Amino acid sequence: MLFLLTVFLSAFLLFQVQPFIAKVILPAYGGSATVWTSCMLFFQLLLLAGYSYAHVLQRLSFKRQWQVHAVVLLLAGLSLPFTTPAASLEFASSMPITNILATLAVAIGLPYFALSATGPLVQKWLTISDETKVPYRLYSLSNLGSLLALLSYPFVFEPLFNLQQQTLVWSSGFIAFALAIMALAYQLEKAGVGKPVIINNDALNNAISDENNTASSSHQSSKRSANPVANLTISLWLGLSALGVMLLVSTTNAMTQNVAPMPFLWVLPLALYLLTFIVAFHSPRLYVRWYWLAFYLICALMAIMLPVVSAQFDFISQVLMFSFILFAGCMICHGELIKQAPKAEQLTLFYLMIALGGVLGSALVSLVAPQVFNQFSEYPMTVIAIVMAFTVSLAVASHGQLTFKTLFGSVPRTLSLGSLGIVVIGLSVLQISLNEQLAKHQIASERNFYGLLSVVETSVNGQAERRLIDGTTSHGTQALAPALAHIPKSYYRQGTGVALALDNYMPLKRAIAPIKVGLIGLGAGTLAAYGNTGEQYHFYELNPAVVDYAQQYFSYLRNSKADIYLHQGDGRFLLQQALAENGSEAFDILVLDAFSGDAIPAHLLTVEAMQLYQAHLKENGILAIHISNSHLELSALTQNLADAIKMQAKYFYTASTEHEPNAAQWVLISNNEAIFKRYQVKKHMSSWPSERSAVLWRDDYSNLLSVLK
Repeated sequence: MLFLLTVFLSAFLLFQVQPFIAKVILPAYGGSATVWTSCMLFFQLLLLAGYSYAHVLQRLSFKRQWQVHAVVLLLAGLSLPFTTPAASLEFASSMPITNILATLAVAIGLPYFALSATGPLVQKWLTISDETKVPYRLYSLSNLGSLLALLSYPFVFEPLFNLQQQTLVWSSGFIAFALAIMALAYQLEKAGVGKPVIINNDALNNAISDENNTASSSHQSSKRSANPVANLTISLWLGLSALGVMLLVSTTNAMTQNVAPMPFLWVLPLALYLLTFIVAFHSPRLYVRWYWLAFYLICALMAIMLPVVSAQFDFISQVLMFSFILFAGCMICHGELIKQAPKAEQLTLFYLMIALGGVLGSALVSLVAPQVFNQFSEYPMTVIAIVMAFTVSLAVASHGQLTFKTLFGSVPRTLSLGSLGIVVIGLSVLQISLNEQLAKHQIASERNFYGLLSVVETSVNGQAERRLIDGTTSHGTQALAPALAHIPKSYYRQGTGVALALDNYMPLKRAIAPIKVGLIGLGAGTLAAYGNTGEQYHFYELNPAVVDYAQQYFSYLRNSKADIYLHQGDGRFLLQQALAENGSEAFDILVLDAFSGDAIPAHLLTVEAMQLYQAHLKENGILAIHISNSHLELSALTQNLADAIKMQAKYFYTASTEHEPNAAQWVLISNNEAIFKRYQVKKHMSSWPSERSAVLWRDDYSNLLSVLK
């Protein structure tokens, strides 16, 4: 019972802290979706360190093992409850990934390391205490604990507890885990496990062989167990593990770049990844190559097509398609892993290679891919590579003679390795062709920590336009005809909420004293077109690539009559710094238009953030918030935030037209009664789009599920 409790608790704590700690540090990086993939790299690195530690411990006697581990647990316990070091956040914009790794190491490194070693360590203790036990079922149980932890976070812990309470609950759980594993060690020591014994590896190996019951014959299994593990098999462990993590991380990237960097969309892919581990390692018979290969090939074709057709599907449909692809691909990787699983004497080496593969896969997506690719090319490449790895695994299992019988059972036809090679070539050709189609209208593209940015030229009703695209979402459009280039378009056109605020803000005063405008989010710089001589427009932009593209490929900034000031960094942090050093900026109008894809960073829409904006506004100033979004309904939240700072909120909806395909939704928050009574503003005012709920976010509490459409 203690074996089960210890493994379950460690896995639960190991995976519940992942979305929690990522959410804690997310605001320091502007709410970028890449924060989660960087955190995933840290978790994989610590998992590798823990597995390596467990592997090295096997050189010691059992008594020395638990004594050393007790010291590690004690040191980890003394570091709790953990906190995120604020000093390191100063370097968040200059070296984001390095800083994330360092921040997490200081905050949670030692407890996470201690937890990560538990799986292989306790499984090894199980084999030396009872040689007939099958350790892989214990591994399956640990993944079940991880899965429950992930699912409980967005649906239980995040809605019910603030961040400080979550820290205390997790720290208490770690202490309970430490007591459980020490009780297990004491029980085993008392039972004489630490004394020299002869381990009946044949009994254990036979139990594992019976459990796996794979397509390999019993003769092949016994032959494999009698010899050292071949280098090709070790490479296969490494490759399959790496590909599974690459598919996980690249799928998460694709899902969060254009929806929201929210724990739910971090948790779902990781939960599916763990579920495939549970199925494959607990019941290998459920992995039938024929069914999973057929299903995966369909999913692979869908994955290649998704970049072209995804915009035609709603949020739920996109999430389902990504989920099917991920689940099928990980079932292939983990199903083949268990078929290549070693016997007892190579147990910790097997897990060490799985952990190393995880680090390599995560590093390839998080560190290498952004430097090599201007698009998210690692996603389709991983999908295709899984087919190749599947082919290699089959060749290893059948000693190089891949037959239809090996693959599908007793079918009297031979299938050559070349058949799957043709599939790989076909998918690759299709991928190259679609990439060429997508890049046809691009004139610039850049990928960095904050996502994928591109400039495309297109034509709407015969009128040539240039667009700034973040992910798949337009963040500014400009007509290419010189006579029309000065006209604001898209979400910022005449008649939209922000245009009404800029055009109608105290016109008599404006003629005497030019206004000062702050804008969080630059886009193509479209709103600079509303500037008049002597006015100041201060843009705050997190992504340096956006600053470069707005200046290089669009003319709104350089042709504006206003004085333009560009501030690179997260808008909220820069305004906090300005307030502390110089006091209020005294903006007449402050515009909040900070997108990453379709996602508005949650830390910009909290009560504390609103109080900061209010401190930077003049008494009759206006806060304009852009809430156009495909997946999030933000109207109720903005109303409640306005109430929290005792200001009025009005909603403005501008419908799409033949020439302007984007509907625009803006909320104006102000106590300036005059502007809301002005005829030009009042006639555009709209009814709120949904019933008002009680949703309200603070810095220590936010739940994006509450605003999901």
